[in-house]
Amino acid sequence: MKLRNGFLAQATCLGLAVLLAVSSACRDSRDSLKNAMARDYACRIGAAEQSLEGWEGELFRLRVEVANTGRKDWISSGLNPVLLSYHLLDQKKHMLRRDNTRISFSSLVPAGGSTGLALVGKAPLSAGRYFLELDLVQEGVSWFKDLGSKTSLVALEVKPRPWPENSQPLTLDYGRFTNFQAERKELAALLKLIRITLNHNDLTLKGRTGRVEGFRAGAGYPQVWLRDANSIIPASRWFYNRDHLDSWLREHLAYQREDGSLFDWFDLQGRTDKNTVETDQESSAVQAAGQAAALLGPGWLQENIQGRTILDRLERALRFVLAERFDDKTGLVFGAHTIDWGDVEEVDSDQQAIYLDARSRLTADIYDQAMFYQAARELAAMMEAAGLKEKAMFWTVQADSLRKKTNERLWQPGPGFYRVHIHLDPKYIHDFPEDEMFALGGNVTAVQAGLADETQRNLILKKALELQKTYGLPTIGGVLLPPYPAGVFKHPAVDEPYEYQNGGQWDWFGGKLVYALFDNGFSRAAKDKLREIILKNLRNGGLSEWDDPAGSPRGSDFYSGSAGSLAKALLEGYFGLRMSRSGLSLEPRLAGDNARVHAYLPAADLFLAYEHRVLGDGRTLVLNFNSNFTGLGTVKVLLPWMYVAGSSREASPEELTVTLDGRPVAFRKTRVEQDEFVIVQTDFKNHRLKIKLK
Repeated sequence: MKLRNGFLAQATCLGLAVLLAVSSACRDSRDSLKNAMARDYACRIGAAEQSLEGWEGELFRLRVEVANTGRKDWISSGLNPVLLSYHLLDQKKHMLRRDNTRISFSSLVPAGGSTGLALVGKAPLSAGRYFLELDLVQEGVSWFKDLGSKTSLVALEVKPRPWPENSQPLTLDYGRFTNFQAERKELAALLKLIRITLNHNDLTLKGRTGRVEGFRAGAGYPQVWLRDANSIIPASRWFYNRDHLDSWLREHLAYQREDGSLFDWFDLQGRTDKNTVETDQESSAVQAAGQAAALLGPGWLQENIQGRTILDRLERALRFVLAERFDDKTGLVFGAHTIDWGDVEEVDSDQQAIYLDARSRLTADIYDQAMFYQAARELAAMMEAAGLKEKAMFWTVQADSLRKKTNERLWQPGPGFYRVHIHLDPKYIHDFPEDEMFALGGNVTAVQAGLADETQRNLILKKALELQKTYGLPTIGGVLLPPYPAGVFKHPAVDEPYEYQNGGQWDWFGGKLVYALFDNGFSRAAKDKLREIILKNLRNGGLSEWDDPAGSPRGSDFYSGSAGSLAKALLEGYFGLRMSRSGLSLEPRLAGDNARVHAYLPAADLFLAYEHRVLGDGRTLVLNFNSNFTGLGTVKVLLPWMYVAGSSREASPEELTVTLDGRPVAFRKTRVEQDEFVIVQTDFKNHRLKIKLK
């Protein structure tokens, strides 16, 4: 036994020796490979400046000189491009964010060669002192730093933008600013992102109508786009003057053609173009005018633009749709076969994909129906305000007829949402179940426009929440689920699933869905979904046009459509600020959250301020509010006591005491889906509303 143990000991030692030898050989091989790669991937980086200054969340620019001291040429194309980037470090030079903007070389950089290029990056959202560690990366291979190449440090000081509202005290008194303090800290970060985005896209130009002020659609879109500008108003109306509200729209109307049609965009040089596969430009103009008239008053509609009133031009715009984009057989508005609200049709792979031609396949989609329905109703309301009752009735009838036909042709009771579109050529069908695709843009627009009834709205909202879980997306903004299979659309922007409008995540429509959740009795879900969107954008450092399924930003940076939709979800949805020149309703969805809010609409010189608190006893909600609005309105307060230990309970009127300025006041209690409200009719002259659970 002793001999055997000795033999085993010798064998074990021999095995260990072999293992150590193999391990050493592997380590030597790895070291040899790393040394070889280090000789291949080597550079010398120099910056024109050793320190930079920038505003929170805004772009900075730095001239960089790079020398190729390795043995391989650098090419910024193909599967493994070589690119310039940087690592973001804190003041103590600890890593904050490893991956940042990539910059391509304009041409091949040979071994031994050098080149200069401009690095454009984005400053962090928080003021402070940072470092940029300049580095090169070969995608899919390695950062040069990790192979021993030297990097270069540049100091970056990020300054806080002095927004005017930040210097104003949050009282309940009149003030020309919009701001708030809230327990949910991420909401202040969202407001900062919205302000940064609007500021980045703010523009002024000299146009056909004189001085024009407005907003670019984003960093990648230097023009003033009609559909985007309509979407921006829910954000810009709180911070900018009248000219930002209407001068860009007047300029668009000045370009109107004789047939009533409107262009998609105009730019600083006076150039225009129209994407003819779409059918929402004219509807967007009418909706934008409705928002402007709500703040400027109906007299604004009678202002003259090149011999025609604004109201006349709006009617001519919608009549163009009836004349040129209306299918008599189905009773629906039509356009080309795009993806939901998209701007690229199916059959072309180049720029022709945005223009209608003989090869285009025509469809009637839910997005165009919802947009036209809302526009027709708003035009009817504007005609009514102008005393044109017959015209108001005409557009009301058009809207009602379209709603009826839309629900007959596009609503799907089984799945519980509208189909993306119907094909006007019944012989053209796909070889996959297109009707199973949930088109978020069209469906949420149908909800907001009032085209969908209460039952339909609830089914659509629940389907959107369900699909986010099914597809494991970080936000509610997936716009087409499931997306079109690869190759159905020929244009490279959408030829693969989860690209651009073919299944990407869009805050432009995710924000609209959050607002719809607030507005239809799902406030708890709305808060959760808004928070998911905010946290994703904080990770990305800004509001992008769209995001891939992992939540990484794609498309244009500083996207104004995202700012507009998220501002509506935040200010009108969560904080409940429903304000216009002719009416005011305060509908906070804060429930158990505390906040102090001050809102101001410059175009109407209208303010509303309030403080919302749930007292320490947990049974008393206090709402102090004040405004310069002179009429009566509604205060509709979301009660915080519905949910007890995770289960739903409804407080009866006998359980509540409601007082206004210490005196009992008549109130109504109502329930909408999961939300329960107390409603009081009052003026807004400095009151204290107290709701107590007995």
